[in-house]
Amino acid sequence: MRLDAILVAIALLLAAGRDAPAQETATDVNIVTGLDVSGSIEAVETRIQVEGMVMALRSPRVIAAIANGRHGRIGFNVFIWANGARPVFAGWKLIATPADASAAARDLGGELDALLGSYAALKLGELTDLSGAIDFGGAMLAAAPFAGSRSVLNILGNGIDNVGGGPRPSRDLLVAQGVTVNGVVIGHDRGVFRYFRNEVTGGPGAFVLAARDAEMLVEVLERKFVTEIAFNPDGAPYPPR
Repeated sequence: MRLDAILVAIALLLAAGRDAPAQETATDVNIVTGLDVSGSIEAVETRIQVEGMVMALRSPRVIAAIANGRHGRIGFNVFIWANGARPVFAGWKLIATPADASAAARDLGGELDALLGSYAALKLGELTDLSGAIDFGGAMLAAAPFAGSRSVLNILGNGIDNVGGGPRPSRDLLVAQGVTVNGVVIGHDRGVFRYFRNEVTGGPGAFVLAARDAEMLVEVLERKFVTEIAFNPDGAPYPPR
């Protein structure tokens, strides 16, 4: 065999070796969720956000939605935000089975206890920096270790942006990159709901939901994750905006 043919064969083998991990870690969707811990959110409300998400992750409906996907798995990550540092909770999780979901929920709850053990020491900031949260969540999605068919950023919050020029430019940049930005508004304020709908959410199938109390937050997050996981870009129904 000629030397150049041997080199081509070696190159093809190396390329195949590089492709295998990406195929093994392909996901139906990579989901990043940002939790609001700005000054308008009490420590107990932060805990409610995370505990609601932990319960939603364990939901049989969420597990069924994951199992029904083409790859049967999702990438999942969480961070908390205000106008300062934005800590990431338990890092990227690959969720394919009920055991995976339980492990991710357990890790998330455990790190929450460690991180918020002294809430005053967290010192993330008092202001509602929605644009910063969107930028940060977008960077997390871009650095995901899994090859997601889709990318979704969830932003939870209870107020409008009061840092800089607002979230729309950041939202539009992510949407242009193919990311869907969804929202969950915590509380009763219809003005904040409209603000999230117009300024925060965007992209294919984007929607915003409201959670007025802790019990409703679990239901809303479950519904949100099921919809995001099962979303069909060719015409699946979405929750009403």
